[in-house]
Amino acid sequence: MAVQRPNIVYLMFDQAKASAMSFMGNTEIEMPYCDHLAASGWVFDQAYAAAPICTPSRASVHTGMFPQVHGATCHQNRVAYNLPQLAELLQDAGYYTAALGHYEPERNLSRGWHEQAPMHERGPLFDSWIAHIKSGRKDVAWSSGAIDCEAKDGNSALLTDRALRMLDQAEATGRPFFLHLAYDDPHPPYFVPHPYDTMYDPDSLTLPEAGDSADLPAWQAKARADVGTELGSEADFRKVLAVYYGMIRYIDDEMARLHKALSEKGLLENTWIILGSDHGDYTGEKGLFNKSESLYGCLLHVPMVIVPPAGAKEPGPRRIEDLVSTVDLFPTILDMAGITAPRNQGHSLLPWVRDGHEAPLRDAVFAQVGDYHGFIGTSWPSGMPKSGRHPSLTHAIRTKTRSYINDPDNGDEAYDLAADPKELRCLTNDGQPDLSAEFAALQDQLAAFVQECADLKEDLGVVDGDRGFVKGWE
Repeated sequence: MAVQRPNIVYLMFDQAKASAMSFMGNTEIEMPYCDHLAASGWVFDQAYAAAPICTPSRASVHTGMFPQVHGATCHQNRVAYNLPQLAELLQDAGYYTAALGHYEPERNLSRGWHEQAPMHERGPLFDSWIAHIKSGRKDVAWSSGAIDCEAKDGNSALLTDRALRMLDQAEATGRPFFLHLAYDDPHPPYFVPHPYDTMYDPDSLTLPEAGDSADLPAWQAKARADVGTELGSEADFRKVLAVYYGMIRYIDDEMARLHKALSEKGLLENTWIILGSDHGDYTGEKGLFNKSESLYGCLLHVPMVIVPPAGAKEPGPRRIEDLVSTVDLFPTILDMAGITAPRNQGHSLLPWVRDGHEAPLRDAVFAQVGDYHGFIGTSWPSGMPKSGRHPSLTHAIRTKTRSYINDPDNGDEAYDLAADPKELRCLTNDGQPDLSAEFAALQDQLAAFVQECADLKEDLGVVDGDRGFVKGWE
C-alpha cells in the first residue's frame, strides 16, 4: 500500500520578533500554544529572515530566492512572474492548497492556490483589517491601545474561523493539503481587541535599550524624528510593548483553536506544522518603532519551529543553535511533500536534522532590502518612516558574532554581536577603531554573495515583476 503523503500547515505571525517569544526565553509573555509546539518539535534558535519587511520576506519563502533574485526587494515591487512558487509546485504534485490572511497575493504571490481568502478583499476580513490599520495617531509610530470589538470579532479570530472552514474543505478533497494561515498580528499599529490590550502590565515589562545616538548611524536621528520618539513618554513606550505582547498572545490563542480542530479530526498523525514570522519589529529598540528597510537583528531574527507528524519516525524535540534562513523553508516544505525542489538558494532542513545536524548548514546568513523608488513617505499608523526607506539595494551578512551591512545610501555599518548583541554601537562611526580583518573577510563574503545573486538571476532569465501599489496598503 502506498504511503499517504503528509499534510503541511504553515502558521505565520506578521512582525513577531524572536525576542518576544516565550519559548525563545522571554519570561514576560505567556504563549501556551507556541510553547507546546516548541516542546514538541524542532526549535531553530538562530533563524533569520531574508528581508526585514513583508513583501520581500514572504517572496523569499515562496520562491526560495533572496530578494535580489526574485525582484520584490521592497513594498513597491511584485515577484518575478517566471520563478516557480511553493504553492504551484505543491498543487502540481497533487496537493490541495489553501491560503488566507496576509500572504501578499497582490504582489504576485497568488499563484498555485486552490482556495484563497486574502484579507484585502471586500468582506468581514477586510473590514476587520481596516478597523485595525486605521487605529492610532497619524503623527507617531508608537500609539497603542484597544480596537473597539470583542476578540471573537477581531481580524485574527475571523481568520481562524475562515481557516477552520478551509480545513473542512481540504479534508473533503481526500488529498494531502497545504494550508498557509498568515495572521496580520502583531503588525502595527499596536492595537488589539479586548481583553488582550490589558493582558500585560506595562509597568512590569523591561523596556528595550534605545542606545546613545552618538554610537548609532547618523540616519537614525531622522528616523527617530519621523517615528516621533521625542513626543512619547516612558509610559507610552511601555504600553506599546504591553499591547505588542497582547497581540502575540491573541495569535497564540487563535492558533490553538486550529490545532484543536486538527486534533479532533485525527489529522495530527500525518501533518507537519511549521511556525514562523515574516520579520520582526523595533518596539522601542534603538528608540524606533514598527520597521524600516534596515538589516538589524530585531527585524531579522524570527521564530521558527517545525513539528513533525505525530505518527512519523522523525527525530524528537530539540533546539538547534546553528544559523538557518527563511529561504530554507522553500526546499524544506517541498521535501516534506516528497517533491524535488527546483534550483533555489535554500537548504532543506530535513536531512540535516535527521542526520544529527552536527555540522552547520551555513557559516553566515544574508538579507537584502531596498531599491525603493515610490511615492509613499512616512505612513503612520501602519507603515514606516520615510527616512527608513532605501533608494539603493542594501545587503547584510550575519554570523553568530559579527554583522556587516552594505548601505550605499547612508554608509556601511558593522557590529560586534558578541560584545554588542543589540547593535547599539556602530563600528563604522567616526572615532571608532579600524575594522578587524574578520570584518574585511565578511565584506568579501558579502560581495561574493551579491555577485552570486546577480549571476543566478541572469542564468535563470528572471524577469522582474512590475512596480505598483495597492492604495492604502504597504
